[in-house]
Amino acid sequence: MISRPDQDGDQQLRLLDDAWGKAAEHWQDGAARQFGAARLTPLVQESRSYLEALRRLLDVLETAERDTEG
Repeated sequence: MISRPDQDGDQQLRLLDDAWGKAAEHWQDGAARQFGAARLTPLVQESRSYLEALRRLLDVLETAERDTEG
């Protein structure tokens, strides 16, 4: 079965969240908080928005493909 990029992206965000959780166990200073707030959180939010838009587009394309099949 062909994987969908939106599902792959969801998996990658889970991996990123797990990695950040492990790093945050040891990195708990102001720089860590600043990195999380200024870099990581916006990246994750933007990525989730992108993945949701991609999900909707792929659903439309799949529907169009089904509707135009012979």
